[in-house]
Amino acid sequence: MLTKNGNLTIIAGPCSIDRHNLNDIYRISEITVKNAQGKKQKAVFGTRVVGLKSRTALSKDGVGMGIDYEAFMKNTDLLLNGSPLKKMETLPSVIMAKKIIQDTGMLVATEVMCPLVQLPIFEKHIAKNKLLIWNPAVNQLGWPVLKMGHYAKRNHWYIGLKNGKWLSSSMEKTWLGLMNFANLKNSENLVFIQRGVDVKNKGDFRSLPVHESAIRVKQISRCKMFFDPSHSFGPKLRHKIVDGVIDAMKIKLDDNSFLYDGILIEVGHSQTDTDQHLTIKEFEELCHRLAEFRELNYENN
Repeated sequence: MLTKNGNLTIIAGPCSIDRHNLNDIYRISEITVKNAQGKKQKAVFGTRVVGLKSRTALSKDGVGMGIDYEAFMKNTDLLLNGSPLKKMETLPSVIMAKKIIQDTGMLVATEVMCPLVQLPIFEKHIAKNKLLIWNPAVNQLGWPVLKMGHYAKRNHWYIGLKNGKWLSSSMEKTWLGLMNFANLKNSENLVFIQRGVDVKNKGDFRSLPVHESAIRVKQISRCKMFFDPSHSFGPKLRHKIVDGVIDAMKIKLDDNSFLYDGILIEVGHSQTDTDQHLTIKEFEELCHRLAEFRELNYENN
């Protein structure tokens, strides 16, 4: 299961995957902590394997767009010209994700821009229960999430719903509305992901954390809630990410339950958003500190 009551699920890895940072993921998978019983266990449940990036502007030369960009554009042309799915090229990140799962047993997690082009490839190669897909924060339309929900249901995958990056009176309503489009019968397969908002008074934050909104959305939806500290703290406050995550993971809804059930965090090296990544050493320290007061979820049964 992606989440267990009271346990904390950690999904960590580079902003975007490539052949130069693949080893970071294997190093992350080997991190261990001691649980409440004093036994050694793995710390990390899953990793980021993002091959196509959401961007404000398209770089037609593919720079900064992710390792899947070239194959994605070819597959889009094939789909628009009526070619069958079997002619689609396998995305490089999918090949890497499949091997990571085989070698480590970890879940893989990826951002999805175009479900009908990306997800048929994932469906062909990625096992049931081993994929978390999430929407870009810049896309709060429900229709792509509806398609993601269809793939998630028939493959027993998980869906993460990120809040929109712009704060408004309707932000929480829109965020909650995505849950209806996902239309998952099993609420355990859906999590909300709080990644902060871009506002004038955010100071040095990349996106100001909105923990109060996360509380309200979790109380209304009764679904699990994850925190994305990388896009909240950003490069200017990278040095505060570890302490910030510790503080966030201590927030409680009541005496018996924590607000956050998981973390989606950028770790290692990447050709995109490098300056907001924790080093693997810093991340290992974070895992040990988290294990002092939270049980870490590490088995996907």
